[in-house]
Amino acid sequence: MIKKMSIFTGLLTLIIVMSACSSESETYSFGKVKNNKFDHLHGLGYINGGPEIVISTHEGLYEYDKDGWKEANSEKHDYMGFQAVREGFFSSGHPEPGSDYKNPLGLVKSTNRGASFDKLAFYGEIDFHYLAAGYDSNAIYVLNEMPTEEMTGGLHYTLDEGTTWNKTTMNGFNSEFISNLAAHPSQKEMIAIGSKDGIFLSRDYGENFELFNNVNMVLSVTLTENGGYYSSYENETVQLKTFTFGNNQEMSIQLPNEKMNPIVFIAVNPDDKKEIVIATDNNDIFLTKDVGANWDALAKNSELKK
Repeated sequence: MIKKMSIFTGLLTLIIVMSACSSESETYSFGKVKNNKFDHLHGLGYINGGPEIVISTHEGLYEYDKDGWKEANSEKHDYMGFQAVREGFFSSGHPEPGSDYKNPLGLVKSTNRGASFDKLAFYGEIDFHYLAAGYDSNAIYVLNEMPTEEMTGGLHYTLDEGTTWNKTTMNGFNSEFISNLAAHPSQKEMIAIGSKDGIFLSRDYGENFELFNNVNMVLSVTLTENGGYYSSYENETVQLKTFTFGNNQEMSIQLPNEKMNPIVFIAVNPDDKKEIVIATDNNDIFLTKDVGANWDALAKNSELKK
């Protein structure tokens, strides 16, 4: 009898351990959307190489794929400066209420779709709203608006994911309004800045900038291997254009609507340059898989489409 009880106890213990392991592995996932109304879109892109599109909101991550929208069921942090890379994403921001993480998050990196992250630099010290990362190079640029003893204000970059930092002089940059930073996918030394006076481009880690174009009120710019895309807003007109390095040619991309809100986020599928996703300042999200010939509405006024 004692022997049988021992065997039973052993089996029961094994079942409990296996159940715990299974439960732990299922703790973080993207599943059914419980809250399809999001607030404060902070970024979008193709993390971990895609093909899913991930958006960063005030209350965590959502992803979109061929089956529609899914919501992260935990780790609902307020990811600011969200930047997708092939290995995952870099971000900053604030932890969710009740979290054990310090506020602000500093510079963090996740390689497991947001299940956890590595605290790279300035943890509990700085919240980077302006952040760019090379999709394949992992070169990181930040514009620090919260000067500390270790990092003064201004533009800085790191090539070793936050271990060492270099401050840039930004010679030639003279705009009073910055929309965003954009790092080249593979060339570590190239960074672009969108501004109210056009796109400023640096090919030497931000030491010297030249005005790439003089379009008024560039609201977002993103770089690809051979050029990039940008959005602008002037005289109540929204435009989305693509450009190529080495010449002055720009091409307009057909927009989803003739009258639409300004575009503040742009992301391009790293493995399919015909696929572009955009988001507006009122949280409309659109997707095209044929460079603007056709668009699908993924969200309207902060509400995810079902």
